[in-house]
Amino acid sequence: MNQPTPSTLPLLDRRRLLQGTAALATLGPSAWAHAQGDAWRIGQTAALTGPLAFPFVEMNKGIAAAFKEVNDRGGIDGRPVEFFSLDDAGAPEKAAENTATLLKKDQVFTMFACGGTTSVMGALKVLAEAKVPLLAPATGSDALRPFNPLVFHTRASYAQELAKIARQLSSTGFTKMAVGYFDNPFGKATLAAFEAAARATNNTQWKPFLVQETPEGIEKAVQEIVQFQPNALMSLAIGASGIPFYKSLRQRIKAPAFSISFLGSRPLLAALGEAAAGITVAQVVPNPTNPAIPVVKAYQEAIKKLGNVDIGYSSFEGYVNARILIEALRRAGRAASREKFIEALHSMRPYDLGGFEVRYGPNDHDGTDFVELTYFNGERFRR
Repeated sequence: MNQPTPSTLPLLDRRRLLQGTAALATLGPSAWAHAQGDAWRIGQTAALTGPLAFPFVEMNKGIAAAFKEVNDRGGIDGRPVEFFSLDDAGAPEKAAENTATLLKKDQVFTMFACGGTTSVMGALKVLAEAKVPLLAPATGSDALRPFNPLVFHTRASYAQELAKIARQLSSTGFTKMAVGYFDNPFGKATLAAFEAAARATNNTQWKPFLVQETPEGIEKAVQEIVQFQPNALMSLAIGASGIPFYKSLRQRIKAPAFSISFLGSRPLLAALGEAAAGITVAQVVPNPTNPAIPVVKAYQEAIKKLGNVDIGYSSFEGYVNARILIEALRRAGRAASREKFIEALHSMRPYDLGGFEVRYGPNDHDGTDFVELTYFNGERFRR
């Protein structure tokens, strides 16, 4: 079996894909031990390949920049950070298997930046039994928002993003919105969140459209939306078929288009090509091109040191998440237990990174409700 190996400079091309089948052994807190001065071993399972990989691949670049930054300065009180990342391609069973391997064989201290929703759900099956925390799940899924003493969020939820969009629609009069979605857990959950947001703004004009993930299903949905004659569009159809659906829709209807933060990934915008121009996207971190914001300036300087990495919202989110992790480890102390790590997170009431703030407490693990709407002009995002 191929084993993942650590890296104190965790570049994206060093991610390890576990091969074969690992038994899911019962894991408890005693499965992890370290000596003072050892590296902090941080674990991740995420969809780094497949149709949903765009944002997570980008986020890992920001994580790499933050870890390189702290390691170049001597680590956290002398302890470097090592990142163990495994690809689960979005399969929850593989995510559970990866998590078990990271805890049992690689002895990671905490799990971090796992994503998307299905990956997190798979990981939590193992983490709950092992009593290991998860910081910064890389998804805004509302299915993960009920309070969990082991899970700490660092981004607003999809419901909060959609509420912001619904309020914008209400204020501008673009309430006759066509909302395309796939018949999968993500599509159903985000559709329910938008329905609640629309209800809160008394919008009864919008209409959902189920999109079958076939060329014929895409064409049928586009035809139905054209007949509806909406004055606004939104696609919750995320995945391999989401790009051709959105492209076809935008070719037929020129109405204003909106999206949640998932579409903020540069590779996904590039794949959409001309269809991406003019879309309004909800963002969960500040503008990564604005160096007047202190944490943005720090991010820009850190990302440059990786070389050949473009500035973007997803990598900035990864950098922010890693900075929160680093601060929690610093507060926990050199010989911290996982319990001390959780207490350190609870002490962030608030923690200001420099223009972006998170806040935690014993009964509040949501972190932030920051959402702003940005307009993509085909080259860059504007507020």
